Order: sequence, then C-alpha cells, then structure tokens
Amino acid sequence: MRIYITGIAGLLGNNIVKKLVNRCEITGVDILDLKIPNITYENFSLYETERLREHIKNVMPDAVIHTAAAVNVDECEENPEWAYKLNEEVTGNITEICHSLGIKLIYISSDAVFDGEDEKLYVETDLANPLNIYAKTKLGGEKYVLQYKENLVFRTNIYGHNIQNKKSFGEWIVTSLEEGKTLNMFEDIDFSPILVNDLAEIIYKALECNLCGLYHVCATGCISKYDFGIYLKEVFGLDTGKINRSQSESIHFKAKRSKHMGMSNEKIKRDLGIRIRTPEESIKEFKRLYDEEL
Repeated sequence: MRIYITGIAGLLGNNIVKKLVNRCEITGVDILDLKIPNITYENFSLYETERLREHIKNVMPDAVIHTAAAVNVDECEENPEWAYKLNEEVTGNITEICHSLGIKLIYISSDAVFDGEDEKLYVETDLANPLNIYAKTKLGGEKYVLQYKENLVFRTNIYGHNIQNKKSFGEWIVTSLEEGKTLNMFEDIDFSPILVNDLAEIIYKALECNLCGLYHVCATGCISKYDFGIYLKEVFGLDTGKINRSQSESIHFKAKRSKHMGMSNEKIKRDLGIRIRTPEESIKEFKRLYDEEL
C-alpha cells in the first residue's frame, strides 16, 4: 500500500510512519525538514497548491492522509484568516486534488466540533455545534472531504511521542512533573484521548477495509483532564511535581472551550471488529512506549 501524508513530521504523521513503515510505501510533505528514518519526503507549504498537486500525482498513492492543520485553539481565535486558510481552504484543495486523481482521502478532524452541552459520549449522528474558530474550521474541512463518498473523516483527540521540539499533552504532563512543577488541571473538562500509535494502527485497518464516511476514533470511555494527569503521575511513578484540581472558568481563554468532549467509538469498533483501549489502558501503554524510547 502506498500512503501520502501531509504534515508527515507532525505528531500523528511521524507516528504513522513509525507504525507502518514496514508495511507501506510512505512519503508526503511537511514544511519542516526533519530526518525521519527510512523515508524521504518533500519540504514545501501546503499553500503551494499546484506543487502539491504535481507531487501527489507523481506519487499516485492509494490514499492521502491529511494530518496537517492549525491546532492551537487560541492562535486560531486570534488569527481566524490563518485558521480558515489552513483548516478549510487547504483541505478543500486537497479534496479536489484527490478526487480528480481517484485517490482516497483520510481527514483528521477533532472532538472540539461539539459544544459539550450534553454530558454524554457523542456519536457520529449528533449535531455538531463548534464554539470557537478552530472547531468551526475543522468542521468546515469535514464538509469538503465528505462531499465524496469514498473519503474518510476521523474525529479524534491524540497524545503520544512527538519528533518535533514540542510536546503533546501527555508529554507535557510528564516533563512538567519531572521538573517539579505544580499543574492546575481541569476536573470539569472531560475527553476521550487516544494514543497516537493506536490511531495509526486503526488508520491502516480502515484502509485495508476501505472504510468510508465519518467515524469517532477515540478511547473507550472518557476521563477528566485532572484524572488523566493523576493517573499518568501514578503510572509513571513520579514523586516530583504536583497536580491541583482546577475549574476551567479560572482561566480566561481567548477561545471558548467545550467542557464535554467525550465521544463514543462503538461505530468504528463494530465496523472494523476491533477493541480500543480505555484512557487508563492507553496511559499504561504510553508508559511502556516512553520507556522504550528512553
């Protein structure tokens, strides 16, 4: 299988490479020039639409996995033109490129598309009502991709090991605690975080089964940000640092946040015949992989 990844040096892109490099022929594009073992990829901006079209056409992959996005929620709120351009306009361009070449597109969306008013695990048929620019633009990207029935959209919330000089949510907690810092973590915000390695494997299975449409790909069940941090501290055996309970209203964010982002993964589990870890099981696997990396 030949795969093309946008944002290949990002958290998800690089972990797809690590997970699938021995099973797939992988290349892609990223604005960053990092040395990723066992593959080569191009360095240019996704705003260069014709260059992107030619590169994809030359590769002619079985699927394009579009992971690149503007993901900083407050930055998106401060600079909406940037967010709309990268999350919507670029996604629309990639959708048309793939459709014209007969290539399947997988788009990585977000749990943030829900307003969190219902304290439940959201399913794919629930009404999306984004509260901020980031979420609105991710939902806008979904609409472009789902114009064509062969495409696939995964709503998710990931963490894991990042090749770049920045940290995912899980890494930030571990590093901060190791440095003896005190973290204030929200007990009134819950989510269904999935380990990025698990998402990469599910992407491969979805391609094998030629899955199409909209799916929630997340942990089984949900957990508060505070409980996530506490359990991670326990699993990693960290005696340094401290985690305090906090309420989201105590922070004046530039962008409004949803408090309940938990999603149901029953549809993807049923259609692929798989089991997906709970948040607690994912943290244990994160620790195993963390030790392996060290």
